[in-house]
Amino acid sequence: MTDEFKKPVFFSANLHDDLSHAFEDLEKVHSMLEQIVRNMEETADLPENEAVRVYLRDTADLVLGQADALEKWTTTYENAVCEQLENNHLVYERDTYQTLTRVLQWDMVDVRQLARWIRELKELTAHIGLTLPYLLHVRQIPTEPIPEDVAKYPVFVLDRQGYCLCGMGLDEI
Repeated sequence: MTDEFKKPVFFSANLHDDLSHAFEDLEKVHSMLEQIVRNMEETADLPENEAVRVYLRDTADLVLGQADALEKWTTTYENAVCEQLENNHLVYERDTYQTLTRVLQWDMVDVRQLARWIRELKELTAHIGLTLPYLLHVRQIPTEPIPEDVAKYPVFVLDRQGYCLCGMGLDEI
C-alpha cells in the first residue's frame, strides 16, 4: 500500500464552522423559495385561463407553506446545534487532532498553507485549554533541508519553493 492511501481522510475538519455554513445555505434556499412564490403569484395574474391561474396560486401557496416549514426547522435546529457545539470539548478536540495530523503530514509544497493550519491549531487548542507547544514541537514538522546560511536566522520550516516559516509564533513567512 502506498503512503497516499495510509493518510487519514478528513471529511469535515472544523465541524463547528461547517454547520453554521450549512444553516446559512438553508436560509438561502428559503429565500429562493420565497422568490419562486413571488414569481408564481405575478405569473398567476397574467394568464387568461382561470384554471391555470388557480393552479399557479395553489402551487404558490404549497411552496410558501414548505418554505415556512423549512425556515421554522432551520431556526430550531440551528439554535439547538449551535448551542450544543458552542462549548463542546469533544468537537474541538477532534478538530485539533485532525489539524495537527495535517500539519504533521504537510507535503512541503507551500508554507502559507502550513501557516494557516498552525494558526487554526492555535485557535483550536485555545478552546480546549492547551497550548501549541504541548501538542507540537517544531522539529516534528516536515521540512526541506535548511541551508546553513539560512539556519542562522530563526527559520523553522522550509518549503520546496524556498519560502521559510519563521518567528517564535510560527507566523512569519
